[in-house]
Amino acid sequence: MNTHFGFPRLALAALLAPVTLFADMGSHEKKPVSYWYVGGEVGYYMIEQDDERTGQLPDFWRPAFQVGRRFNRYLSTQVQYGEAGRTLRDDEREVEHSQLILQARLHGNGINLFTTHPYLGLGYARHELSTESQDPVKENMALLELGVQRLLGQHLMLDVGYRHLVDTGDNFTDQHPFIALNYRLGQQYPPAPAPEPKPAPKPAPWVDSDGDGVEDRKDKCPDTPQGAKVDAEGCPIMLTESVNITLDIEFSFNSTEVPGRYLTDIGKIAAVMVKYPNSQLMLEGHTDSVGRAVYNQALSQARAGAVKRVLIDRFQIDATRIDTLGLGESQPVADNDSEEGRARNRRVEAIIEASREIMEQR
Repeated sequence: MNTHFGFPRLALAALLAPVTLFADMGSHEKKPVSYWYVGGEVGYYMIEQDDERTGQLPDFWRPAFQVGRRFNRYLSTQVQYGEAGRTLRDDEREVEHSQLILQARLHGNGINLFTTHPYLGLGYARHELSTESQDPVKENMALLELGVQRLLGQHLMLDVGYRHLVDTGDNFTDQHPFIALNYRLGQQYPPAPAPEPKPAPKPAPWVDSDGDGVEDRKDKCPDTPQGAKVDAEGCPIMLTESVNITLDIEFSFNSTEVPGRYLTDIGKIAAVMVKYPNSQLMLEGHTDSVGRAVYNQALSQARAGAVKRVLIDRFQIDATRIDTLGLGESQPVADNDSEEGRARNRRVEAIIEASREIMEQR
């Protein structure tokens, strides 16, 4: 078996030295989470096999070409092929060495060793030694590897490590420190972090210009009268005020003249109509049962018209707001058999229904 360990240790140290050499180089701050890569590797291969076909094969340097895929922060795979030639120690025969390696690597995401990132790899190697005079020696080997990687700039990546290979048939082992330089392609980066929320602006000073208890910036009715009750948006709360008035004006027998004693009451009707500008007045004229019904019908209409004329001439009420209706003797309110009852039936009823919206007061 090959037991020359002094030079291999020196070779391994020489291969690991570039890690410190590149330690001060700026790495790409935003690290990709997935990518493809291609590259080349140089390693010092220490083969531990002595047999009749190959004799003693000294340790040798071996270049290789590789293609790899980093799937995510934790997992990658790599395919590698390398060749080298060497002369046997016991004679002048040339031995050609070739090796195909398939491996999977588990990366330590978040682990940082002197600005490098470690990984552990497992894989399979197809190992072949051939000479001109003998059939090739072909072996299947399992491998374990340890290494570190460092990103160099936008696309380059340094890879330094050590492989330990075990023949699956004869259980002999090979050792292989290596250094590789790879070029990254199709890099995908983690999404950019969400921007930090801007601090909330300081609230504007609380101002209530119209004194209704609602801040100006929320007040949709900024000119509310003093004392009005308002809603949450600063607008006055409106109430509907209604009024119903009925007035009886009695007339002398067979007369359409409005008695003077009723002018004050008619003025009250006029005041309501002024206060409630949307109101409408109905004047209903009536008579007693004396006389013909046709005559009484015309008399009742004339009595209603007489009251209307007072409202127009004396109180300046718009004529279009007053309706008149003659009902004759059809709706008595008292017995027509007595003078007193007939007097009560000779009348004009003033009926007004009015409403308006007013502000509720605090």
